Parts: sequence; C-alpha cells; structure tokens
Amino acid sequence: MAAAARQARVDTPAPRREEAVRSDARAYAYRAPHTRRRAVQRSRLTRAFVIFVGCLTVLAVGRVALSFAVVQKTLQTDAVVREERRVTARNAELEGVAANMASTVRIRHIAQSQLGLVDATHVIYLKPLAQGSATEVAAR
Repeated sequence: MAAAARQARVDTPAPRREEAVRSDARAYAYRAPHTRRRAVQRSRLTRAFVIFVGCLTVLAVGRVALSFAVVQKTLQTDAVVREERRVTARNAELEGVAANMASTVRIRHIAQSQLGLVDATHVIYLKPLAQGSATEVAAR
C-alpha cells in the first residue's frame, strides 16, 4: 500500500494553490522591469514637463518685461517729441524777435530817440574855411 500511495502522490497534480502562487510570482517577476521602466518614463516625463513649464514661464515673464520696456520707451519718445516741438516753436518766436530787433525801422527809432539822430534835411553844413584862414583862427 505504501507503494500505491506513493504512486498516487506522484500521479496526482500539485494543489492549485501552489500553482496560483507560482504564476503570480512569475507574473510579478515579469511585471517588475516593466513597472520600473514605466516609473522611470513617468519621472522623465514629469521632469520634462516641469522644465517645459519653467521655460514657458520664463518666456512669459520676458514677454511682459519687454512689453513694459516698449511702453516706457514710447512714453519717453513722446516726451522728447513734445519737447522738440516746444523748442522749435520757441526758436521760431526768438527768430521773429531777432528779426524785429534787426529791422531798420527799429534801429532808426532807437537812434533818433536815444542817440539824437537828426534827419538829413535839418542838417546845416558849415562851409569849410580856407587853409590860410584856418591857421589864423587857430592862432587867435
């Protein structure tokens, strides 16, 4: 009987429980490298995504800063243009004043009122003395 029991044990398949454990172990063993690869891929994708978002943020901040600088320069340019127009108008005004001061009418008026200019019609010319008479006058 002992031989028959041994023969029965050898001929009977192993319990199902052990096969299930073995197949799970094999599946887990085969899944582990795939899981590690997926984890590495996920970490790479996460890293790439973070880098991409960081670069995108830097570009957006740069764009805003550039727009701000352009607006500031435009305002400064407008101020310079306004100042140029003001100076041009003042120069035209001063050129008019200079032209007015250099006019012959004004010069004649100043010469008559301040320096005593007399018109040529009112001038009385004296006769020049003879040369001999000039020495006589000087001797007296």
